[in-house]
This record gives sequence, structure tokens and C-alpha cells, in this order.
Amino acid sequence: MYLRSILDLYSFRLPTAMVAQLRRSRLSGWRLFYWFWHTNNFKADIELSDVERSVSVFLSLAMLTQAMLGVGFLVEWVRYGTAGAWEFGLALLLAYPLVWVHIVVIFAWVCNLAIAVLHPKKAARSFVCTILEMQVRQLRARHHVKVVAVVGSVGKTSTKLAIAQLLGETMRVRCQTGNYNDRVTVPLIFFGINEPSLYNVVAWIKVFGITQSEIAMPYPYDVVVVELGTDGPGQMEQFAYIKPDITVVTAISEEHMEFFGTMDKVAKEELSVFAFSKQVLVNGDDIPGKYLAGKEFIEYSLESNKAQYYGEVSAIGLGSQKLHVRLPDGRLESDIHYLGPQGAKIALAAASVANMFTMFTVDIAKGLSALRPFSGRMQVLDGEKETMLIDDTYNASPLAMTAALDVLYASKAKQRIAILGDMNELGEYSKQAHEEVGAYCDSKKLDYVVTVGYASKKWLAPAAKAGGCTVKSFENPREAGEYVSGLLHKGAVVLAKGSQNGVYAEEALKVLLADQADAAKLVRQSANWMTRKQKLLNS
Repeated sequence: MYLRSILDLYSFRLPTAMVAQLRRSRLSGWRLFYWFWHTNNFKADIELSDVERSVSVFLSLAMLTQAMLGVGFLVEWVRYGTAGAWEFGLALLLAYPLVWVHIVVIFAWVCNLAIAVLHPKKAARSFVCTILEMQVRQLRARHHVKVVAVVGSVGKTSTKLAIAQLLGETMRVRCQTGNYNDRVTVPLIFFGINEPSLYNVVAWIKVFGITQSEIAMPYPYDVVVVELGTDGPGQMEQFAYIKPDITVVTAISEEHMEFFGTMDKVAKEELSVFAFSKQVLVNGDDIPGKYLAGKEFIEYSLESNKAQYYGEVSAIGLGSQKLHVRLPDGRLESDIHYLGPQGAKIALAAASVANMFTMFTVDIAKGLSALRPFSGRMQVLDGEKETMLIDDTYNASPLAMTAALDVLYASKAKQRIAILGDMNELGEYSKQAHEEVGAYCDSKKLDYVVTVGYASKKWLAPAAKAGGCTVKSFENPREAGEYVSGLLHKGAVVLAKGSQNGVYAEEALKVLLADQADAAKLVRQSANWMTRKQKLLNS
């Protein structure tokens, strides 16, 4: 093994490994330095970009030049006996890996210094993250706390909260109810701290003091449940330090396509968790099999009875359904309050994790029945004129949009209305995605389709009209709600769904509530959010 490591060290694969490690460490000279002196594997295990390959080629040529120069001095000594030539030549020949890795380390330090001067906010963020990540490592090394991570294109937050609540039936669980899923906020979850302003130095000093004291004292939790988010390629690797005991992958579908570009890149990013997770639990229904080939995982599914955790659903009514689960060591059934197949998958994922933590079956069944949907995630509210409102306004993607429509289609209602807003962050795929959702609108099952936003008006609405649907488009969600209010009949069911920024479909539902006190149950109702919405709502 050591011989192989030495051969790799002096091979011209070293530059590629150095560049790959530099990217993984996010241009950290210290981490590159540490990696070089502690690793036995000088090989790249990630694909480099064109720019990174060019840097690797440059380093290879530089190392080759140094090696050839060393050989030249040795030849000089052999031919002419020049004093000191063989010592200098041998030093050049043997030292080229050490010389160039330290040159790269110094280069990284210079780059970081330049970034700190030109982009102080980015530098401050990096500094804060480095300290917090170090403290999480210390926490995990000192205490026997388990970590469950949730990743995926859709359904992360609901799945995270369901897992945390279910495990909380018998264990001490720490979880953040909001959307803390980036590099700064994820480590804060371990310490139960809210994120202060990045430039509030005093607040961050207090944070570091609190976190360090929590490391020193007995940790009052058995499990920490976190959600890991990504907006583009390479970001998931920044969470490798967490080393989750179980990572749940909810789905692979279109997300942030302006940065990913292709589904293959989405899958590669989300599934990079395999490299740093002890066990991976995947939703076999919503992850194309080609992406899982050759990987070791545990599966939960509503479609494949070969999955370790297999669920079946029988309908009860709008607002609840009965879930039958086959576990590796038994069976259970429970009345759950999550809607449709997507809701059943959330409950099944939670049950699977609970079973992996050896919770008793009776406790899992009892806990599942106590779970409730969260704001903006398929919760059912009473609407005016004795109607029912399906609030799925937290966010939207093509997969989630069609799943929500399936729930509406399956509801027993005298009238069905879909309020559908724009799906953001889809890049070049946006046109196709909105047209696909529009085509999925079934004129036989929908009385009206009401769209909110520019993209929905431009692409979704025409596709729905082409399928025979009656369609009306709005830019303002409140106007959309007022329009629907004039259409409602007793016994109607209204679904509202859309992305958050610039859409705010929850404001359409607010107009339709039977009890305006229920407005507090909607998403994004804080003073800060309402201030952000005012320009759109008053337009």
C-alpha cells in the first residue's frame, strides 16, 4: 500500500488530485496542506471542469520541467563531475511533489486574501462556517449523538419534520422547524441557535461561546435531524463533515436547473451523500434506477414490494388515509393525515427511519397517527361557503405540482379549482416544465384553472386551455383569490400551489378562508414577509 502511495505521489496524477482536493476544500490552503500530509491516496475521485483540467495540465508541465531540470543536473555531474550537481539534481527530482503542493497552498492563501479584501461578506461567511463546522466535529467526537440528514429535490422539509416528530415519541430529538439547510445554518441546528446577522460581531462571539459550552457539557439530545440543501454542483460536499448515520433521499427531479442544467447533474449532486453517509435510505419511486445502480442503499416504496420498507395506501377521505407498512421485522398500519401518495411517502420515510432506530412498531404506528402537515405543505383548511382548501403553497416543482393535482383529482367534490403559480429556478427547462403541468391539467376533473405569475400565464395557461380547461390568469395572488371566491359553490375543493418568490399563492387562499384567524396557519405571514409581499399585493 505504501509503495503504491509513493508511486502515486510521483506520478503525474498528483496534479489532478491536488486540483480536485482544492475544489473539495473550497480553495482552502490549510485543508490542502492537511490532506497532502495525511492521505495515502493521491488520486482524484471527482470529475474536473475544463478550467480545472487546464490548471492540472499546467501543474503537470511545471512538475515535469522541474524533474527534467533535476535529471539535467545529474547528467551534468555524470559527464563533467560538476561539484554539487548531483545533490542539487537529486533534490530537484525527489522534491517536486513537495515543492509544487506548497506552491499551490501559498497560491490558495493569496487567493483567499484577495477574496477577503474584495468580498468581505464572503470571507466573513467562510470564517464563520469554518469555526462552526470545526465545533460540530468536536461535538460529534465527544458525544454519542446520532444524525439523520434529509436531501432530495422535493419534500425535504416535510420529511425532516415528520422524522423528527416521530422519533421524538421515544427519543430526545433536536431539529429546526424552519428552512435551515445551507452551510451557515445547518451547524447551528446542532446547538439550537438562530442565525444572527453575518456582520454582528458581538452576536457571533456569543454564538461561539454558547456552542463551545455545549460541546463541554453533557449533550441533552439523542438524535439531530437536519435538512441539507444545494443550489448548484459541488455544494453537497460541504456537509461531508457531518457524517450522517442515516441520510434520506426523497426524490431526484428538476431543481435549480439554471445552475445544474441536466438531470444527470442533479442526481450526481444529490447522491453525492453516498460518499459520506453511513447508511442511505432512498425513495425508490421517485429516483430513476439508473442513478442508483451499483450503490448500496435501503429502499422505501409505495410501488415496489421488493423494497425493505413497502407501503400501501387505502383512502379514507380528504385530510386522512390509511397507511399499511411492511417492515423488515413486521407490519403496521396507521391513519395518517398527509395527503396523496407524496404524503404517504413522507410518512413511510419517517416510519422507515424510526424502525432503523429500533423503535417499537406500536410506537411508530401511534406516532404516525399524531403527525400533521405543516404550513404550506398539503394542509387542509376550511374555506368560505362550506368549501375545503388544500394549502400546498410553500414551494413548487413539476413533480410536486402534478402530485398535488393528483390529490385534487382524487377528492370527492362538487367543484374542483386549481390555483397554480409559477415554478421558479428551472432555467431553460422552465418553458417545458410549465407546459407539462398545463397539459397535466385534466378538464374532466377541473372546473377552473387559475394561474398566478408570468411563466404560468405564458406557458402553463395555454397548455391547460389546449386540453379543454377553463383558464384565467393573474399576476397578483390576491386578485386570483378574489376571482375564485366569486366562482365557489358549496362543497368545492380548491388547491393552491406555487413557488415562494414573486408568487405567494398563500395570499390567494387567505381571501378564501372561512375563518380569517386561520391566516396564521399559512406560510410567510411574519411582518418581514408581509413587507416583502406588499409591492406585489398592491400592484
